[in-house]
Order: sequence, then C-alpha cells, then structure tokens
Amino acid sequence: MFTGTDVYEVIWENYEVTWEKLPDDFVLDEAPVDSINQPLLAAALTESLVMAGRLPANALITTNYGLCATVNNQIVVKAPDWGYVPSMRVAREEILRSYTPYIQGDLPAIVMEFLSDPEGNHEYSMNDDYPPGKFFFTKKF
Repeated sequence: MFTGTDVYEVIWENYEVTWEKLPDDFVLDEAPVDSINQPLLAAALTESLVMAGRLPANALITTNYGLCATVNNQIVVKAPDWGYVPSMRVAREEILRSYTPYIQGDLPAIVMEFLSDPEGNHEYSMNDDYPPGKFFFTKKF
C-alpha cells in the first residue's frame, strides 16, 4: 500500500518488489532501441488520444522510458515502446528518462511493445530470472 513515502513495497509469490526512484548515478542504457516504424506508431497512438481529447494534463505518455522497480533487491529497468500513465503526482521535470510507479504517479494503464527483436536477444521473454524478460516484467509488476 502506498503511504506517501519514497518506497512502495509489495510481495507476490517469490518476488519482493519495491518501487524506488533510481539513484542519481544510475546509468541508463543509451543504445537506440527503436525500429524504423516504432516512432511513427508511438506518435500515431499519442496523437489519437490528443485529438480525441482523452489525454489529461497530468497524464504521461512514454516512449522508451525506463519503468523502474527493484525486484528481490535488484534494480530492474524496462523501457516499453509506448505507455500511458493516467496520472502523475510529480512535476514533468522530475521525470526525465525514467518513471517509478507509485512514487511518481499511477501504474501505467497501457504498455505496448512493437515487436522487433531481430538479434534474438530474448528481451521480450517471460524469463523470470534476473534480469527478467520484458513480457514477464510488464505482466507481473
């Protein structure tokens, strides 16, 4: 349960999950992750919400933003291709390259992946070992 502190903790099955802001010195991967079509798909999804008047001022649309959690005391950052967070509780300036649910706002209501894993690195797997696969992470947490 969220208590307004800087840490939110949940225990599911064999997973202790806390949501904490990333340390200031945490290095996020700088490698490009977009496929050639991903930016167009993300822009179209965002624009459709804007045109329909369905994007509140305090909502957050993410494209390759790191969603952060600590799973069994190990930091996990996964960057879905597109996501929708209904409400943030912090200023946009505080959310530069990563987002921590519960601490900075709501859980993402929608998370999308535009599958493009040409190198077969299993990023999209249901792997539950560290680091967990992206599908496992977004489905479970």
